[in-house]
Amino acid sequence: MHIVQLPFPSLSEPHEAVRDYYRDYSARFASELAGYFIPEGALWELPLWVAHIAGMLKEIGYEMSLADMSTVPAEAEACARFLLEQTRPGSVLMMSPLAQNFDLALSVSRMLMAEGRQTVLGGNMATLAGPKDASHVHRGQVSARVLAEILQKKLPGLTEVPGLKGGIGRLDSKPDYTLLTGYKGRVPLLRLNASHGCLYACSFCGDAWSRQLHVVDPAVLEHEVQQFERLFPEARLIYIGDKTFGQSQDAVKNLLAVFANRPHYKFIVQTHVLNVNETVIEAMRRLGVVVVEMGFETADSEVLKESSKPNLDVDIYARRIQALTAAGMKVVLNVLGGLPQERAASHELTMRFLQDSRNEAWLYNLYNFVPYPLTPLFPVLRERIHDWNFAHWREDGPPVFQPYHQTVEQSWNQFLEKVHVAHSLISRPGVSSSMEAVS
Repeated sequence: MHIVQLPFPSLSEPHEAVRDYYRDYSARFASELAGYFIPEGALWELPLWVAHIAGMLKEIGYEMSLADMSTVPAEAEACARFLLEQTRPGSVLMMSPLAQNFDLALSVSRMLMAEGRQTVLGGNMATLAGPKDASHVHRGQVSARVLAEILQKKLPGLTEVPGLKGGIGRLDSKPDYTLLTGYKGRVPLLRLNASHGCLYACSFCGDAWSRQLHVVDPAVLEHEVQQFERLFPEARLIYIGDKTFGQSQDAVKNLLAVFANRPHYKFIVQTHVLNVNETVIEAMRRLGVVVVEMGFETADSEVLKESSKPNLDVDIYARRIQALTAAGMKVVLNVLGGLPQERAASHELTMRFLQDSRNEAWLYNLYNFVPYPLTPLFPVLRERIHDWNFAHWREDGPPVFQPYHQTVEQSWNQFLEKVHVAHSLISRPGVSSSMEAVS
């Protein structure tokens, strides 16, 4: 059994304004968090899907290897040739591509099948894979039981696990990080989830498809952290991958319990403004959170309403940023440009808010909306998509669809203006942080 991590065309150079912004962003981040760095020409994080699939395969009795091609050129023939040399006819190869390497994955898969290999393709792009693209396509959440059924039926075929609206479940499958030990010292942080999915249904979000919140079993959480200590002992910064920190009280309690006697770790979390209250802030403080990311797509409440995102008045938003800052945490705003409903007036409101909150917000993660297949907006926008070259589906690139109220060029220029304004805000003379570098 072979798990395949393909390279990403998006590791190529972004627009120079984006490149320059993140150069200074990274320097400021590193000045506050000792040991933080941006890998050159490599993945910024562990490919977590590998650990999750490896854990499931181990659970059902399979041995596996990792073919990690994340740092090689994204060329289909070269990738296929490498994999053919590492395998033999009948071998099973598993892939989970993202948008940017989806076309590459399909090309490699077809080449492998032509040489007698069996390919299993899953992940967030699998809904766009056809029957000739892989020996087996899996859509939706995967479990050890589903994986066993796929492999024992000897392929080919299609499996699909639909999301169930609402409710909270529990995940008890243990990820196995053994195959990822080659990343020791090569990534600036580790990612850990105490829950998966989200109960919000924002139409622009790729996690809205899950429609459920799955809390990770406390024993699984402890098992993962023990692996971190054993395999990545140098790591001190952990990104809590829960889409909305505080949405599950059980998930927060589990995190506090597992790290109660591990004070050397520091944390980055992301959350929704509606979840920020005194109880959540106190939990963040107890855990050791140093950075809080909050989604701030637009200051236009009408656009948020059209996007099915619950929202508050910008004044309340600003006060909650201030509350986090007063508690000693740095706030990073996740600013999402390029929403299909955005107008010039919406953009101006957002620019005004960024300026008004410049003394509270520390940094800005800047994204341009991409209509990934699992976002609720995808079927709505499908006929408006003009660029189906998935290597161009980048969150730092121009829109691949026609917005409703302006041209593609206007939307892209607005994103670049956000980059320019954010760069000017983090580069202001005299701007410094009161938080000492975390060692």
